[in-house]
Amino acid sequence: MPISKTTQQNLRTARRIQLAMALGYSGLGAWCLLHPTSAIRLSLSPQYITLDRAPVLIMRCFGAQAMTCGLLLGVADMTRKSFLAFGAAMVPYLGFNAWFGVGPGRGVFTPWLWLDFVGNVGFFVGSLWCARLIGEAEDVQKKE
Repeated sequence: MPISKTTQQNLRTARRIQLAMALGYSGLGAWCLLHPTSAIRLSLSPQYITLDRAPVLIMRCFGAQAMTCGLLLGVADMTRKSFLAFGAAMVPYLGFNAWFGVGPGRGVFTPWLWLDFVGNVGFFVGSLWCARLIGEAEDVQKKE
């Protein structure tokens, strides 16, 4: 039986959101991997900046992990369950943003931390949106 137009639209929309999230992860990860000192200088308050080898190495590792996440997100056949898990995985990042943005860790990062917060909210909401779209498509396919 052919897939309905609404189901096709839901799946295309979910895939576009997924690719946008993958590009976000990969792009920012590449920046941290290839230009760690600029990422450190832009994100940390001056009193916390050290450009010794260890912080640069840690920033590169962070970037490599983000690129790996972006690559996997870009090529994986995600399901409702995997998008829900990915959305749930954003909760600790949002906690990090809260701790260092308005909580006891305030002052460690520059105001650019708010951009990270917006990105994390985007990944969280995007994941839940994709889970809903794919879930609706799965429900329609079960009925057909």
